[in-house]
Amino acid sequence: MIDKTIITRYDQEGSRQAEDPVIRELRANLMINGELYLSMMCLPQHFEELAVGFMFSEGLIKSYADISNIDATCTGNIFVFTHEPVVYNKNENRVLVSGCANGSVNMAFLNEANLQPLSGDLTYSYEEIVSMMATFSGQSPIFKETGAVHSAALLFKNGENIFFEDIGRHNAVDKVVGTALMRDLPISEGALLISGRVSSEIALKTTRLGIPVMISQSAPTSMSVAIAEKVGMTLVGFARGRRFNVYSGNSRIT
Repeated sequence: MIDKTIITRYDQEGSRQAEDPVIRELRANLMINGELYLSMMCLPQHFEELAVGFMFSEGLIKSYADISNIDATCTGNIFVFTHEPVVYNKNENRVLVSGCANGSVNMAFLNEANLQPLSGDLTYSYEEIVSMMATFSGQSPIFKETGAVHSAALLFKNGENIFFEDIGRHNAVDKVVGTALMRDLPISEGALLISGRVSSEIALKTTRLGIPVMISQSAPTSMSVAIAEKVGMTLVGFARGRRFNVYSGNSRIT
């Protein structure tokens, strides 16, 4: 997971050699029914959760039950077989996004028909959000050691907490979602917390998943705010310490 490398460190006293931790990066290949769908640069662990979450957020499956078998090798080859054929065009309407690891998103999700209003009566108080982010910020061991990963978590009112770190923000979200699906948890009843900026593909992914509340330690983009407003998502940014900004869906903050 974490390797060591020799670096030359410079400071006011000059330069010296030192050992420094660096994150391990691996190319994972997602094979769907025997055909390569795409490759993802990610941390070398939790491949199955990543594949399930990605396929769900892409609309390739509707639930974990659609998968008949899934297996992953330690070298990052993920083999997924579904009960029914998966029909897709790998290159149709895809856009290279601003996220990490050269990810892409199916921009068909921007169509009016795919931007359905988010429902549910989920609400959070000011103190709950502050407490959630404090818990979230303390769960990043790999970031604390390397500074090279993003974090994502799905928190539920009953205290259930799914947390992952990965090189890419979207990978961390997919691993969280994949785990929730595999555990048969109600994704739409949780709040998604992320460490990085909220760009359009993250907002689209969250909308596709039916998650009504997203909270970030960083800033949103104008397109992500527009998407959140369109679907009625509560979008919170700059949640640090005891302050945060609500960009959309303030009615869920009590």
